[in-house]
Amino acid sequence: MYLLGYDIGSSSIKAGLVEANSGEHVGVASYPEREMDMLSRQSGWAEQQPENWWQNLITATRKLLAETKVHPADIKAIGISYQMHGLVLVDEHQRVLRPSIIWCDSRAVSIGDKAFEAIGQERCLTHLLNSPGNFTASKLKWVKDNEPDIYDRIHKIMLPGDYIAMKLTGQVHTTVSGLSEGVFWDYSKKEVSKEILRYYEFKEEVIPELKECTSDQGTLTQEAADFTGLLPGIPVTYRAGDQPNNALSLNVLNPGEIAATSGTSGVVYGIVDKPVYDRQSRVNGFTHVNYEDRHDRIGILLCINGAGIQYSWLKHQVARSDRDYSDMERMASTVPIGSDGVCILPFGNGAERMLGNKNVGSHILGLEFNRHNRGHLYRAALEGIAFSFVYGVNILKEMGLDVDIMRVGNDNMFQSEIFSKTIATLLNCHIEVVDTTGAYGAARAAGVAVGAYKNLSEALKSVKPSAIYEPDLNHAQCQLAYQHWVSCLDRILQKSRLTSGDTDLRLKNRDLASLIEEKNQELTASGMHVMAKNELLNETKRMLSDLMVSGLSEDKRRAVRRLVNKIDDSVNQEKQWRSFQEHFDFVHNDFFKKLKSIHPKITLPEARLCTLLKMNMTSKEIAGQLNLSVRGVETKRYRLRKKLDLSKELSLEEFLERL
Repeated sequence: MYLLGYDIGSSSIKAGLVEANSGEHVGVASYPEREMDMLSRQSGWAEQQPENWWQNLITATRKLLAETKVHPADIKAIGISYQMHGLVLVDEHQRVLRPSIIWCDSRAVSIGDKAFEAIGQERCLTHLLNSPGNFTASKLKWVKDNEPDIYDRIHKIMLPGDYIAMKLTGQVHTTVSGLSEGVFWDYSKKEVSKEILRYYEFKEEVIPELKECTSDQGTLTQEAADFTGLLPGIPVTYRAGDQPNNALSLNVLNPGEIAATSGTSGVVYGIVDKPVYDRQSRVNGFTHVNYEDRHDRIGILLCINGAGIQYSWLKHQVARSDRDYSDMERMASTVPIGSDGVCILPFGNGAERMLGNKNVGSHILGLEFNRHNRGHLYRAALEGIAFSFVYGVNILKEMGLDVDIMRVGNDNMFQSEIFSKTIATLLNCHIEVVDTTGAYGAARAAGVAVGAYKNLSEALKSVKPSAIYEPDLNHAQCQLAYQHWVSCLDRILQKSRLTSGDTDLRLKNRDLASLIEEKNQELTASGMHVMAKNELLNETKRMLSDLMVSGLSEDKRRAVRRLVNKIDDSVNQEKQWRSFQEHFDFVHNDFFKKLKSIHPKITLPEARLCTLLKMNMTSKEIAGQLNLSVRGVETKRYRLRKKLDLSKELSLEEFLERL
């Protein structure tokens, strides 16, 4: 018994077969070999002909059957994964009315922004989880305003996966997941959004009949079977957008689990168990594949446009022609964490949603021609992309998403140990690498509705990691490099705001707040640099002291003793701590002076703990800074609270915040 999955991308169509009982991957085929054509009749437009997807699916299917020798009679179900946010329009005869406006088309941005203000930001976020933005609903409004003759002939609107399902079965359906990615779904009322339909003046009749992601969605017609080489009657039983399906393929179904990919662009997709939203609209929420009426599963989607495309650019423009990515990784591994001060911001592939839709471009900072080489650029690039992922995941953490395990595919930048371990160390999580594709995930999910599996969890039980990256880099050095990167990003963002002619007083205040935050970041980086440096020097001193008692000659002992004395001269913790206190008091309104005046017996370790708590660090983050377990940090917090003699009504954080 075999299950067939399709992945309908904007570059190619993939078809994959899975043997249901064993869960083994039988084979995958794609077509075309080069990327599919994209129409761009005006700047910012991106369209594709849906008929091309269908023709390429036919070719990929026949290619897969020929390569695997699987008999069509043994294929029992079909699943579909597809590029999200596209718009396909058909008339009552199921004829396509115009090219599909696909995911990367930006013509409807202003339409969505206007709707966000008119409907009300609070209303949109609480009911839709998103601004209408540049999503499918806003693209349909563009057609209504600019192509009224086409709009008047619309019978049904569809997403790309709905169109492929229609070509296979002759039936027009959609899913709650599909409507949510088009911003047509009201999470509060759990129905098609009447508000969006009313505001944009759409008729509800254009919305197809709803089906669950895993359900009976029609069977293969004789005509479709003749084209593809399959047999009529095979049921289509699953469809989902590419990012929810990618998460499913990696066995990411439950709250707290995260899927990530870093190809040309980067995506982080985390699961929560209730509708949540970001007031700054830096991330987007959509229903996950296992969303149900009484069982909320929401996928929070973070996109990073500038990711692998930057590293690819370095390979083609900076690396020698005979060098591949493994050579670049080897050279980067000879460079220390932080790339000796070279900092690269990877945002050179359009406006970044997580940066407030700012197009800040890519930047190489701190480059010294007499000191740095290609290896420094390679490591700075890998770290810069890794830091952008950490920056984005921290947004998800603000929304209540804990990160313990991140699952990733094995066909992108996560093949780099430097890249993966940097993320794992900074987030203190494990990264599991899984060998799979979207087509295989769609095939597995298709097996649920035909009884091959009891549920999605059983369908994915054979999905196991092929490699695991542990958080085993030096945390203090990684944190120092990350804080330096963040401070560089903040400076670029501040310049971007100033050069845009932003004179609004509210935004100026925001710039000032950002500047203060930047100084805080620099202060944190300075303190962490002190701790990391002293830790390294003291460890070196201990090793040298051990050498002096291991039978060295007197001359060598004297040389080692001189080195130890030099280290003692360099490591002056009290002086460095006093300098740190002065800077911290300047930024935080004499924090240490007030703390000492109230509790003069505060020790140096206790003062450091107060500093980290004042910076709103979590116990997990503090543990990494102080080289303790989380339990150890909690014990120190308890003892500090007792020493400060705080009442039960006053938390330690509140007390420190008032100083």
